[in-house]
Amino acid sequence: MTGFGRAEVSESNVTFTTEIRSVNNRYCEVSLKIPQSLQNLENEIRELIQKRVSRGKLHVFIRMDEGVEAVTRIHFDREAALTYYRMLEELRYSLSIDEPINMDHILSNESVFKIPDDHIDRIEKMRPILIDCVEKAIEDLKKMRAQEGNHLKKDFMERLDAIDQVCETIKNLCTERVPDARKKLNERIETLLETDNFDRERLEIEIALLADKLDVTEELVRLESHTKFFREALDDGESVGRKLNFLIQEMHREINTIGSKANHAGIAHHVVDLKESLEIIREQIQNIE
Repeated sequence: MTGFGRAEVSESNVTFTTEIRSVNNRYCEVSLKIPQSLQNLENEIRELIQKRVSRGKLHVFIRMDEGVEAVTRIHFDREAALTYYRMLEELRYSLSIDEPINMDHILSNESVFKIPDDHIDRIEKMRPILIDCVEKAIEDLKKMRAQEGNHLKKDFMERLDAIDQVCETIKNLCTERVPDARKKLNERIETLLETDNFDRERLEIEIALLADKLDVTEELVRLESHTKFFREALDDGESVGRKLNFLIQEMHREINTIGSKANHAGIAHHVVDLKESLEIIREQIQNIE
């Protein structure tokens, strides 16, 4: 599901800012952009996000702003900068690039700065602040996604009501075609009775097959049961995306059976309507947690 979450937490002369952008995806994919000085916490942050969010393609941006005192502790590594410059010059020459190397190219490589030896201890002290910031951004994201979920729920309910109405129409059509079906059955029985090699067992088989083909009551009952469970799942409040996907598959199975059994143009038309409504729901639930 789509959404955006942002949080900012300041403490102990450091400010963390976390932004999470989410787009639709069937699975949970996390793209994390984090300062190099925090790389040792990347896996922990990724696991935290994946535990809290089960679906969506998430683009996560984390920024750390430290006070002047912390910045002055970072030193410029002259040897690393010279080595990096020579490598860029060699690459520029081998690729016949006319553009000269400038300071932006050098400073884009964070390895030209020396980090104090106590950096790991300092980051570990700031870790709770960072985790708190990420969790707050996740909560902000989930609030926005919940709003979208409520809109989807309303749309689903309306489409489920439409499906139930079509099922009721199909029931009525089935009732109306009983006299016609009885007439055809009598004609087939008379045809069989006129033959010299009349087979009563064959007659009973024909009747049983025709009756089974005409009767879609069982399929309609199951379909209505699935729409009922679908509504209950929507009201559950838990992660229901996969459960809804399973129910859609079962509903699709019943609709296909109704379509194959019903030798009736009117019913076939309504079956198409059911499939269209179901497909719209199916596409949407691929993004629901």
